[in-house]
Amino acid sequence: MPREFLLPELAESVVEGEIVRWLVAEGEAVAEDQPIVEVMTDKVTVELPSPFAGVLEKQLVAEGDVVEVHKPIALFADEAGDSPGGDAAGDVADDAAAGEPAEDSVTGSADDRASDDVDDGDKLSLFRPSREVAEGPAVQVRRRQARASGSAAAPKATGPYGRVLAVPAARRLARELGVEIDQVEGGGPNGRVRVDDVRAHSEATSASSRTGRRPQATRHQTPVGFEEPEERLPVRGLRRAISQQMVASHLQSVRTLHVDEADVSALVSMRARLKPLAEKRGVKLSYLPFIMKSVVAALKAFPMLNASLDEEAGEIVRKHYYNLGLAVATDSGLTVPVIHEVDRKSLVELAEELQSKAQRARDGKLATEDVKGGTFSITNIGSLGGLFSFPIINVPEAAILGVHSIKKRPVVLEDDSIVAREMLYLSLSFDHRLVDGAEAAMFTSHLIELLETPEGLLLDL
Repeated sequence: MPREFLLPELAESVVEGEIVRWLVAEGEAVAEDQPIVEVMTDKVTVELPSPFAGVLEKQLVAEGDVVEVHKPIALFADEAGDSPGGDAAGDVADDAAAGEPAEDSVTGSADDRASDDVDDGDKLSLFRPSREVAEGPAVQVRRRQARASGSAAAPKATGPYGRVLAVPAARRLARELGVEIDQVEGGGPNGRVRVDDVRAHSEATSASSRTGRRPQATRHQTPVGFEEPEERLPVRGLRRAISQQMVASHLQSVRTLHVDEADVSALVSMRARLKPLAEKRGVKLSYLPFIMKSVVAALKAFPMLNASLDEEAGEIVRKHYYNLGLAVATDSGLTVPVIHEVDRKSLVELAEELQSKAQRARDGKLATEDVKGGTFSITNIGSLGGLFSFPIINVPEAAILGVHSIKKRPVVLEDDSIVAREMLYLSLSFDHRLVDGAEAAMFTSHLIELLETPEGLLLDL
């Protein structure tokens, strides 16, 4: 009997996952704990290992599909291949029915598998059963119906399991191109669909769609270097997770903005002195560790900003732990790794962890525990420019702090003199259901005081 591989629970409160990429093709042998599929949740992208050894018989869901946890995503046969159904067994049976060895068998060379252009002709006659056996009863019925109706169209070549005959590489390419495999005319022996057949069908379909595209698209002049004036991209992967989180933030919070500025001249000077010492330890000391320690001190003074709202229970949940999420821009989109127990770590420890998690985020290697448990978030927009922003709250958190560029600006002192000072704009987005405007302003003022007199942070170095 085939064994089902169920989508496991990948993190607390995660109820579904998106299949980003299959790492193992149908029909391939798999070792226990070998990564076989890449799955994305609203928290993180992970590679799932196989729970047992065997053959990946069938991928039950395609790349881009969203699956609920505990639902089957693949079928496995054991290493002996005793399962009677699915893609792995089906491909072998279909190949045998077509009079050909399986595409992944030892009789085919690497070039044969890549191009699928070799027609072995009569060399395979010893393996070729009679037409009645090869076609199976379903095809025989269709053939008799076609003859009775006088139709010249031949039925698709299928194996005894009713699947269109195709090499596994062709099936994989069809999925990648969004082509229905049963719509492709097979040019291989016995009508078997090859890789080149899928490519030709996809190109023909694209050409047809270009000539028959919607009239309103023709009103736009196609830019130089592009085949079409528009292109459509599927909302998948991290972009889909970001989209869902942004909608949740919009629907589940009453977002309000408070903006202020801090004179961080003393902080700039302190960091300049400490940076070489940190570099001797192999650590890059940015401004973020100083800001994080100051944020934690401000959260302790104003605990409602380190809280969340449990609407179902009708309760406010104040957190007595301080896990700060840091927004990191990656090639795939924005992700928010979490630095846990910030209050218990030194500036150097925070700098090391920031450096490590930011790199893992860019490499797509964050683990589940790296992105859960956040109580407050910080987004560092300074490197991207702009005066200030309106950050989106990372629900269910109560607030998020936008940190902007440190720039020299003219400042009027108490004696009316004008001097150039290192100034930092801060944007605090907060959920007005939990935090009042006055409390948000006091929190920001307290944070500014800490940033402008950073000597106290050295006590934790």
